[in-house]
Order: sequence, then C-alpha cells, then structure tokens
Amino acid sequence: MNYATTVAALRERARAGLSLDESIVFLHDAGLPIVHSIKAIHEVFGLPLSEAKHVTAGHPVWAPMAKATQRLHDDLEMYADFIQQTEGNKRDARAQAYRRVITTLFPKLGLEPIPEDWSGVDPVLPLLERMRQEGAVVVVKWDGERTAPGDSGPYTVLVSGARLAGETLRADTHSLEEALARVIFGYALRYWEV
Repeated sequence: MNYATTVAALRERARAGLSLDESIVFLHDAGLPIVHSIKAIHEVFGLPLSEAKHVTAGHPVWAPMAKATQRLHDDLEMYADFIQQTEGNKRDARAQAYRRVITTLFPKLGLEPIPEDWSGVDPVLPLLERMRQEGAVVVVKWDGERTAPGDSGPYTVLVSGARLAGETLRADTHSLEEALARVIFGYALRYWEV
C-alpha cells in the first residue's frame, strides 16, 4: 500500500473506532516507515506533530527500530552540537561535520569504511546506489548561476520517489559533500536500520 491509500484506510478505521494504539500497529503492519507513520497519526488524529512523534516512535512495535538506530541518533546529536557551534561563520567546519556523520554509516551497513575527509561523489556512490535500488530518485545539481554572496550555494542534492510518499529530501549548500551527506543522512534515518 502506498501512503495515500494507507492513510485513507486508517481514516476509515479510525472513524469506525480504531484506537490510537491500534492505528500505530496498523500503520506498522502496513509497512509504512516510521516517519510516514508519525505524519499519518498527526493527520488522522489531529495531534501536534511532537506528540504524534512521541506516541508513534515510543510504541512497542517500533522498539526494535528505535534500539537499532539509537547509536546513529546519538552520533547525529553529537555532530549536530558541533554543527550548531559552527553555524553561520565556518562553512567548512559544518561541511566536515556532515562528512563525518556519513562515515559512520558505512560499517553499520556492512560496507568498506571511507575516510572522514572524503570528497566528491565517488566515495558515497555505494550509498546512493543503495538508495536507487530501493526506488529513490537521486538528483545532484551543480548550479553555476548561483554566485551571489547571499545565495544558498551552487550544490543541490535531492531525493524523491514513491518510497518517500511525496516527500522530498533536499539540501542546497556551498559544499557538495555537505549536500550529499545531509540528504543521505536524512534518508538513512528514515529507511535504514543502522
């Protein structure tokens, strides 16, 4: 079932009396990723997004995933602190922090590790290829017209596709590596048990 079909089925069942708890199980059993399950609970039950996230991610059906991804979330929080400290004035440091985050994915996915200072597209091709094999569309754009001081940077990476249920992951930055890393990491959090 795709997202729209699953949410329509959930709406019907919720109107017929399906509880919030039963709805989370329904979404999980329908194969909806956790991010889309949270969005569905938010839409169908009208919960604030933070509450929908709390009740969905905290439900026992998602416990194995939560445990499996905890280390990755911990890594992200550590790097997020570093990124926040460098925000605005040290673009290179922020890009380096994102590159480090991506290096943690390789061993967790059974791939040959890459160095923390990787550059270009080639080192992350195994991750992009995995995304493609899962049905994602990955677009990398080098925009030579974005040269003004206040623009968002010449590099755009976006991921879309049926699996994302209408959502698009996008990064516009001054560093190709940062754009790649931000989008890959966002995808990894949603779909890979790392």
